[in-house]
Amino acid sequence: MALTDKQVRSFKPEVKRVRHSDGHGLVIEVMPSGKKVFRFNYRFGGKQRTIGLGDYPETSLAEARIAVADLKKLLRDGQDPKTVAEKQTVEEVDATSAQPTWKEVAHDYLMLRQRSGAAPRTMQKLIRQVEVTIDAYGDRSVTAISAEDVLAVVNPIAEGGHVENAHEIRSRFSQIFRYAGARGLIEHDPAAMTIGAMVKRQRGEFAGVTKPTEVGKLMRALQFYQSKNVIIGSALLLSAYVFARNSELRGMCWDEIDFDAAVWSIPGDRMKMRRDHLVPLAKQAVSLLKSVRRFDFGSQLVFPSPRDPRRQMSEVTLNHALRRLGYGRDQHVHHGFRTTASTNLNEMGWNSDWIEAQLAHVSTNKVRASYNKAQYLDGRRKMMQVYADWLDAQATED
Repeated sequence: MALTDKQVRSFKPEVKRVRHSDGHGLVIEVMPSGKKVFRFNYRFGGKQRTIGLGDYPETSLAEARIAVADLKKLLRDGQDPKTVAEKQTVEEVDATSAQPTWKEVAHDYLMLRQRSGAAPRTMQKLIRQVEVTIDAYGDRSVTAISAEDVLAVVNPIAEGGHVENAHEIRSRFSQIFRYAGARGLIEHDPAAMTIGAMVKRQRGEFAGVTKPTEVGKLMRALQFYQSKNVIIGSALLLSAYVFARNSELRGMCWDEIDFDAAVWSIPGDRMKMRRDHLVPLAKQAVSLLKSVRRFDFGSQLVFPSPRDPRRQMSEVTLNHALRRLGYGRDQHVHHGFRTTASTNLNEMGWNSDWIEAQLAHVSTNKVRASYNKAQYLDGRRKMMQVYADWLDAQATED
Protein backbone atom coordinates (compact mmCIF):
# COMPACT_ATOMS: atom_id res chain seq x y z
CA MET A 1 0.00 0.00 0.00
CA ALA A 2 1.28 3.44 -0.91
CA LEU A 3 2.60 5.60 1.90
CA THR A 4 1.34 9.04 2.85
CA ASP A 5 3.49 12.01 3.84
CA LYS A 6 1.93 11.89 7.29
CA GLN A 7 3.11 8.28 7.70
CA VAL A 8 6.61 9.11 6.50
CA ARG A 9 6.76 12.03 8.91
CA SER A 10 5.68 9.79 11.81
CA PHE A 11 8.22 7.00 11.26
CA LYS A 12 10.47 6.70 14.33
CA PRO A 13 14.04 5.30 14.49
CA GLU A 14 14.63 1.90 16.03
CA VAL A 15 17.73 -0.01 17.14
CA LYS A 16 18.18 -1.36 13.62
CA ARG A 17 17.53 0.19 10.22
CA VAL A 18 13.84 -0.09 9.25
CA ARG A 19 12.61 -0.14 5.66
CA HIS A 20 9.09 0.95 4.61
CA SER A 21 7.83 0.30 1.09
CA ASP A 22 5.82 2.74 -1.02
CA GLY A 23 5.53 0.25 -3.86
CA HIS A 24 7.06 0.15 -7.35
CA GLY A 25 10.54 -0.29 -5.86
CA LEU A 26 10.48 2.91 -3.82
CA VAL A 27 11.36 2.49 -0.15
CA ILE A 28 12.25 4.82 2.69
CA GLU A 29 14.82 3.61 5.18
CA VAL A 30 14.78 4.96 8.73
CA MET A 31 18.25 4.84 10.27
CA PRO A 32 18.90 4.40 14.01
CA SER A 33 20.17 8.00 13.94
CA GLY A 34 16.72 9.18 12.80
CA LYS A 35 17.85 9.94 9.25
CA LYS A 36 15.29 8.97 6.58
CA VAL A 37 16.54 8.04 3.11
CA PHE A 38 14.58 7.31 -0.08
CA ARG A 39 15.96 4.46 -2.22
CA PHE A 40 14.88 2.79 -5.46
CA ASN A 41 15.33 -1.00 -5.60
CA TYR A 42 15.27 -2.64 -9.00
CA ARG A 43 16.65 -5.55 -11.02
CA PHE A 44 18.85 -5.19 -14.08
CA GLY A 45 20.59 -7.98 -15.93
CA GLY A 46 19.32 -10.45 -13.36
CA LYS A 47 20.95 -8.56 -10.48
CA GLN A 48 19.38 -6.63 -7.62
CA ARG A 49 20.49 -2.98 -7.57
CA THR A 50 19.75 0.07 -5.43
CA ILE A 51 20.10 3.79 -6.06
CA GLY A 52 19.70 6.61 -3.51
CA LEU A 53 17.13 9.32 -4.21
CA GLY A 54 17.76 11.73 -1.34
CA ASP A 55 16.99 12.33 2.32
CA TYR A 56 13.57 13.17 3.76
CA PRO A 57 12.27 15.88 4.22
CA GLU A 58 14.72 17.64 1.85
CA THR A 59 13.35 15.25 -0.77
CA SER A 60 9.59 14.89 -0.44
CA LEU A 61 7.60 11.72 -1.02
CA ALA A 62 6.12 13.22 -4.20
CA GLU A 63 9.57 14.14 -5.52
CA ALA A 64 10.88 10.63 -4.78
CA ARG A 65 7.98 9.14 -6.75
CA ILE A 66 8.74 11.41 -9.72
CA ALA A 67 12.39 10.32 -9.57
CA VAL A 68 11.33 6.65 -9.60
CA ALA A 69 9.15 7.29 -12.64
CA ASP A 70 12.14 8.81 -14.44
CA LEU A 71 14.39 5.89 -13.48
CA LYS A 72 11.81 3.34 -14.64
CA LYS A 73 11.77 5.06 -18.01
CA LEU A 74 15.51 4.34 -18.27
CA LEU A 75 14.81 0.69 -17.44
CA ARG A 76 12.15 0.50 -20.14
CA ASP A 77 14.73 1.89 -22.58
CA GLY A 78 17.13 -0.90 -21.60
CA GLN A 79 19.45 1.30 -19.52
CA ASP A 80 20.72 0.72 -15.99
CA PRO A 81 19.83 3.84 -13.94
CA LYS A 82 22.83 3.40 -11.62
CA THR A 83 25.25 3.09 -14.52
CA VAL A 84 23.73 6.14 -16.18
CA ALA A 85 24.07 8.14 -12.94
CA GLU A 86 27.70 7.07 -12.44
CA LYS A 87 28.55 7.89 -16.05
CA GLN A 88 27.07 11.37 -15.71
CA THR A 89 29.16 11.93 -12.57
CA VAL A 90 32.43 10.84 -14.18
CA GLU A 91 32.06 12.50 -17.56
CA GLU A 92 33.75 15.86 -18.04
CA VAL A 93 31.07 18.05 -19.61
CA ASP A 94 30.37 21.74 -19.73
CA ALA A 95 28.32 22.41 -16.58
CA THR A 96 26.05 24.92 -18.22
CA SER A 97 25.13 22.83 -21.22
CA ALA A 98 24.68 19.71 -19.04
CA GLN A 99 22.12 21.35 -16.80
CA PRO A 100 18.45 21.81 -17.70
CA THR A 101 17.19 25.32 -18.27
CA TRP A 102 15.27 27.31 -15.70
CA LYS A 103 12.16 26.98 -17.85
CA GLU A 104 12.40 23.18 -17.86
CA VAL A 105 12.88 22.96 -14.09
CA ALA A 106 10.13 25.51 -13.45
CA HIS A 107 7.65 23.57 -15.59
CA ASP A 108 8.58 20.33 -13.79
CA TYR A 109 7.96 22.09 -10.46
CA LEU A 110 4.53 23.25 -11.63
CA MET A 111 3.69 19.72 -12.75
CA LEU A 112 4.63 18.47 -9.27
CA ARG A 113 2.36 21.01 -7.61
CA GLN A 114 -0.49 20.04 -9.92
CA ARG A 115 0.00 16.32 -9.25
CA SER A 116 0.10 17.10 -5.53
CA GLY A 117 -3.48 18.37 -5.73
CA ALA A 118 -3.10 22.16 -5.76
CA ALA A 119 -6.48 23.85 -6.29
CA PRO A 120 -7.16 25.37 -9.74
CA ARG A 121 -7.06 28.94 -8.42
CA THR A 122 -3.80 28.20 -6.63
CA MET A 123 -2.34 26.80 -9.84
CA GLN A 124 -3.42 29.88 -11.78
CA LYS A 125 -1.60 32.11 -9.33
CA LEU A 126 1.47 29.87 -9.31
CA ILE A 127 1.65 29.77 -13.10
CA ARG A 128 1.26 33.54 -13.35
CA GLN A 129 4.08 34.18 -10.89
CA VAL A 130 6.39 31.46 -12.20
CA GLU A 131 5.95 32.86 -15.72
CA VAL A 132 7.55 36.09 -14.46
CA THR A 133 10.68 34.13 -13.56
CA ILE A 134 10.62 32.26 -16.88
CA ASP A 135 10.28 35.48 -18.87
CA ALA A 136 13.43 36.72 -17.16
CA TYR A 137 15.66 33.63 -17.20
CA GLY A 138 13.85 30.82 -18.98
CA ASP A 139 16.72 29.92 -21.33
CA ARG A 140 19.45 30.05 -18.68
CA SER A 141 20.83 27.00 -16.94
CA VAL A 142 19.38 26.56 -13.47
CA THR A 143 22.94 26.77 -12.11
CA ALA A 144 23.59 30.11 -13.78
CA ILE A 145 21.05 32.19 -11.84
CA SER A 146 22.40 34.12 -8.87
CA ALA A 147 20.96 36.02 -5.93
CA GLU A 148 21.65 39.24 -7.82
CA ASP A 149 19.59 37.91 -10.74
CA VAL A 150 16.65 37.25 -8.43
CA LEU A 151 16.85 40.78 -7.01
CA ALA A 152 16.97 42.20 -10.54
CA VAL A 153 13.50 40.74 -11.09
CA VAL A 154 11.78 41.30 -7.75
CA ASN A 155 13.09 44.68 -6.63
CA PRO A 156 11.63 46.64 -9.58
CA ILE A 157 8.25 45.01 -8.82
CA ALA A 158 8.50 46.16 -5.20
CA GLU A 159 9.59 49.65 -6.26
CA GLY A 160 6.47 49.80 -8.40
CA GLY A 161 4.39 49.53 -5.24
CA HIS A 162 3.72 45.78 -5.37
CA VAL A 163 5.77 44.70 -2.37
CA GLU A 164 3.70 41.64 -1.48
CA ASN A 165 3.77 40.36 -5.07
CA ALA A 166 7.55 40.88 -5.18
CA HIS A 167 7.98 38.73 -2.09
CA GLU A 168 5.70 36.03 -3.47
CA ILE A 169 7.69 35.88 -6.71
CA ARG A 170 10.91 35.65 -4.66
CA SER A 171 9.27 32.69 -2.90
CA ARG A 172 8.57 31.05 -6.28
CA PHE A 173 12.25 31.42 -7.18
CA SER A 174 13.16 29.83 -3.85
CA GLN A 175 10.68 26.96 -4.22
CA ILE A 176 11.99 26.10 -7.68
CA PHE A 177 15.61 26.31 -6.50
CA ARG A 178 14.81 23.94 -3.60
CA TYR A 179 13.07 21.58 -6.02
CA ALA A 180 16.17 21.65 -8.24
CA GLY A 181 18.31 20.95 -5.18
CA ALA A 182 16.21 17.90 -4.30
CA ARG A 183 16.89 16.60 -7.80
CA GLY A 184 20.63 17.11 -7.32
CA LEU A 185 20.86 19.90 -9.90
CA ILE A 186 22.14 22.59 -7.52
CA GLU A 187 23.63 22.69 -4.03
CA HIS A 188 22.01 25.79 -2.54
CA ASP A 189 19.11 28.22 -2.93
CA PRO A 190 20.37 31.65 -4.10
CA ALA A 191 16.94 33.22 -3.50
CA ALA A 192 17.21 32.46 0.22
CA MET A 193 19.91 35.13 0.52
CA THR A 194 17.86 37.92 -1.05
CA ILE A 195 15.30 38.67 1.68
CA GLY A 196 17.64 41.05 3.49
CA ALA A 197 18.09 43.07 0.29
CA MET A 198 14.37 43.56 -0.35
CA VAL A 199 11.88 46.12 0.90
CA LYS A 200 10.10 44.59 3.86
CA ARG A 201 6.54 43.41 3.46
CA GLN A 202 4.04 46.08 4.39
CA ARG A 203 2.07 44.21 7.01
CA GLY A 204 -0.45 47.00 6.92
CA GLU A 205 -1.68 45.36 3.72
CA PHE A 206 -3.29 42.73 5.93
CA ALA A 207 -6.21 44.92 6.95
CA GLY A 208 -8.27 43.92 9.96
CA VAL A 209 -11.02 45.62 11.95
CA THR A 210 -9.93 46.50 15.49
CA LYS A 211 -12.54 48.78 17.05
CA PRO A 212 -14.92 46.80 19.32
CA THR A 213 -18.03 48.10 17.54
CA GLU A 214 -16.60 47.03 14.15
CA VAL A 215 -15.56 43.67 15.59
CA GLY A 216 -19.15 43.17 16.73
CA LYS A 217 -20.47 43.92 13.23
CA LEU A 218 -17.97 41.48 11.75
CA MET A 219 -18.96 38.70 14.15
CA ARG A 220 -22.64 39.19 13.33
CA ALA A 221 -21.81 39.06 9.64
CA LEU A 222 -19.90 35.82 10.11
CA GLN A 223 -22.75 34.28 12.08
CA PHE A 224 -25.12 35.26 9.27
CA TYR A 225 -22.81 33.73 6.66
CA GLN A 226 -22.62 30.51 8.68
CA SER A 227 -26.40 30.23 8.50
CA LYS A 228 -26.13 30.28 4.69
CA ASN A 229 -22.93 28.26 4.24
CA VAL A 230 -22.12 26.10 7.26
CA ILE A 231 -18.62 25.01 6.25
CA ILE A 232 -17.12 28.28 4.99
CA GLY A 233 -19.01 30.25 7.65
CA SER A 234 -17.66 27.95 10.35
CA ALA A 235 -14.14 28.31 8.95
CA LEU A 236 -14.46 32.10 9.18
CA LEU A 237 -15.85 32.00 12.72
CA LEU A 238 -13.12 29.60 13.79
CA SER A 239 -10.60 32.01 12.26
CA ALA A 240 -11.91 34.70 14.58
CA TYR A 241 -11.55 32.45 17.62
CA VAL A 242 -8.11 30.96 16.88
CA PHE A 243 -6.66 33.59 14.46
CA ALA A 244 -4.43 31.07 12.68
CA ARG A 245 -2.83 31.76 9.33
CA ASN A 246 -4.78 30.91 6.18
CA SER A 247 -2.65 27.88 5.25
CA GLU A 248 -2.71 26.54 8.81
CA LEU A 249 -6.50 26.69 9.03
CA ARG A 250 -7.15 25.26 5.56
CA GLY A 251 -4.82 22.34 6.30
CA MET A 252 -6.47 21.50 9.63
CA CYS A 253 -7.01 17.73 9.94
CA TRP A 254 -9.31 15.88 12.30
CA ASP A 255 -6.45 13.88 13.82
CA GLU A 256 -4.84 17.15 14.91
CA ILE A 257 -7.80 17.97 17.19
CA ASP A 258 -7.86 16.67 20.76
CA PHE A 259 -11.43 17.35 21.85
CA ASP A 260 -10.84 16.10 25.39
CA ALA A 261 -7.87 18.42 25.96
CA ALA A 262 -9.42 21.19 23.81
CA VAL A 263 -6.24 21.74 21.84
CA TRP A 264 -5.25 21.81 18.17
CA SER A 265 -1.76 20.45 17.39
CA ILE A 266 -0.38 21.92 14.16
CA PRO A 267 2.63 20.01 12.72
CA GLY A 268 5.72 22.04 11.97
CA ASP A 269 5.63 21.44 8.21
CA ARG A 270 2.48 23.60 8.00
CA MET A 271 3.82 26.37 10.23
CA LYS A 272 5.63 29.43 8.95
CA MET A 273 8.22 28.96 11.71
CA ARG A 274 8.57 25.22 10.79
CA ARG A 275 7.96 24.12 14.39
CA ASP A 276 5.04 22.28 15.94
CA HIS A 277 2.48 24.60 17.49
CA LEU A 278 -0.33 24.07 20.01
CA VAL A 279 -3.51 26.16 19.82
CA PRO A 280 -5.77 26.07 22.91
CA LEU A 281 -9.39 25.88 21.84
CA ALA A 282 -12.03 27.96 23.60
CA LYS A 283 -15.42 26.36 24.23
CA GLN A 284 -16.83 28.22 21.22
CA ALA A 285 -14.12 26.77 18.93
CA VAL A 286 -14.72 23.23 20.21
CA SER A 287 -18.47 23.63 19.65
CA LEU A 288 -17.89 24.87 16.10
CA LEU A 289 -15.65 21.92 15.27
CA LYS A 290 -18.13 19.42 16.67
CA SER A 291 -20.91 20.94 14.55
CA VAL A 292 -18.74 20.65 11.42
CA ARG A 293 -17.83 17.08 12.28
CA ARG A 294 -21.46 16.04 11.77
CA PHE A 295 -20.89 16.48 8.04
CA ASP A 296 -19.07 13.43 6.72
CA PHE A 297 -17.07 14.36 3.63
CA GLY A 298 -14.93 11.24 3.80
CA SER A 299 -11.93 13.52 4.25
CA GLN A 300 -9.20 13.84 6.85
CA LEU A 301 -9.47 17.61 6.33
CA VAL A 302 -11.80 19.66 8.52
CA PHE A 303 -12.49 22.15 5.72
CA PRO A 304 -11.95 20.31 2.41
CA SER A 305 -12.54 21.63 -1.06
CA PRO A 306 -16.22 21.30 -2.06
CA ARG A 307 -15.07 19.88 -5.40
CA ASP A 308 -12.66 17.29 -4.05
CA PRO A 309 -12.67 16.25 -0.35
CA ARG A 310 -9.09 15.03 -0.71
CA ARG A 311 -7.88 18.59 -1.26
CA GLN A 312 -7.82 21.70 0.88
CA MET A 313 -10.21 24.48 0.05
CA SER A 314 -8.65 27.14 -2.16
CA GLU A 315 -6.41 29.73 -0.50
CA VAL A 316 -8.74 32.48 -1.79
CA THR A 317 -12.03 30.97 -0.59
CA LEU A 318 -12.15 32.69 2.79
CA ASN A 319 -11.13 36.08 1.42
CA HIS A 320 -13.75 35.82 -1.30
CA ALA A 321 -16.35 35.07 1.37
CA LEU A 322 -15.31 38.23 3.24
CA ARG A 323 -15.66 40.20 0.00
CA ARG A 324 -19.19 38.85 -0.41
CA LEU A 325 -19.96 40.09 3.09
CA GLY A 326 -18.94 43.57 2.00
CA TYR A 327 -15.44 43.72 3.50
CA GLY A 328 -12.99 45.19 1.01
CA ARG A 329 -9.27 44.44 0.99
CA ASP A 330 -8.63 47.72 2.76
CA GLN A 331 -11.08 46.82 5.55
CA HIS A 332 -10.61 43.19 6.58
CA VAL A 333 -8.87 40.19 5.02
CA HIS A 334 -8.46 36.69 6.42
CA HIS A 335 -5.03 37.51 7.83
CA GLY A 336 -6.75 40.46 9.49
CA PHE A 337 -8.19 38.18 12.19
CA ARG A 338 -4.64 38.14 13.57
CA THR A 339 -4.56 41.92 13.52
CA THR A 340 -7.91 42.04 15.32
CA ALA A 341 -6.73 39.63 18.01
CA SER A 342 -3.28 41.14 18.51
CA THR A 343 -4.59 44.70 18.82
CA ASN A 344 -7.40 43.91 21.23
CA LEU A 345 -5.51 41.39 23.37
CA ASN A 346 -2.73 43.93 23.86
CA GLU A 347 -5.28 46.62 24.73
CA MET A 348 -6.85 44.24 27.26
CA GLY A 349 -3.45 44.01 28.96
CA TRP A 350 -2.64 40.35 28.35
CA ASN A 351 0.99 39.24 28.65
CA SER A 352 2.70 40.17 25.37
CA ASP A 353 4.74 36.94 25.43
CA TRP A 354 1.52 34.94 25.56
CA ILE A 355 0.12 36.89 22.62
CA GLU A 356 3.27 36.46 20.52
CA ALA A 357 3.41 32.74 21.35
CA GLN A 358 -0.23 32.34 20.33
CA LEU A 359 0.44 34.16 17.04
CA ALA A 360 3.39 31.76 16.52
CA HIS A 361 5.77 34.64 15.97
CA VAL A 362 9.43 33.65 16.25
CA SER A 363 11.36 36.03 18.49
CA THR A 364 14.56 37.54 17.10
CA ASN A 365 15.91 37.87 20.63
CA LYS A 366 18.34 34.98 21.07
CA VAL A 367 17.54 34.69 24.76
CA ARG A 368 13.82 34.28 24.05
CA ALA A 369 14.19 32.37 20.79
CA SER A 370 14.25 28.90 22.38
CA TYR A 371 10.82 27.55 21.50
CA ASN A 372 8.57 25.02 23.15
CA LYS A 373 5.29 24.22 21.44
CA ALA A 374 3.56 24.19 24.84
CA GLN A 375 5.08 27.55 25.83
CA TYR A 376 2.77 29.53 28.14
CA LEU A 377 0.02 27.01 27.36
CA ASP A 378 -1.90 27.46 30.62
CA GLY A 379 -1.85 31.24 30.30
CA ARG A 380 -2.77 31.11 26.63
CA ARG A 381 -5.67 28.78 27.39
CA LYS A 382 -7.17 31.36 29.77
CA MET A 383 -6.48 34.18 27.31
CA MET A 384 -8.14 32.38 24.38
CA GLN A 385 -11.31 31.67 26.37
CA VAL A 386 -11.59 35.27 27.57
CA TYR A 387 -11.00 36.52 24.02
CA ALA A 388 -13.68 34.19 22.58
CA ASP A 389 -16.12 35.41 25.23
CA TRP A 390 -15.21 38.99 24.36
CA LEU A 391 -15.88 38.36 20.66
CA ASP A 392 -19.30 36.92 21.46
CA ALA A 393 -20.08 39.87 23.70
CA GLN A 394 -19.25 42.34 20.93
CA ALA A 395 -21.60 40.46 18.61
CA THR A 396 -24.51 41.16 20.97
CA GLU A 397 -23.79 44.90 21.20
CA ASP A 398 -25.82 47.23 18.99
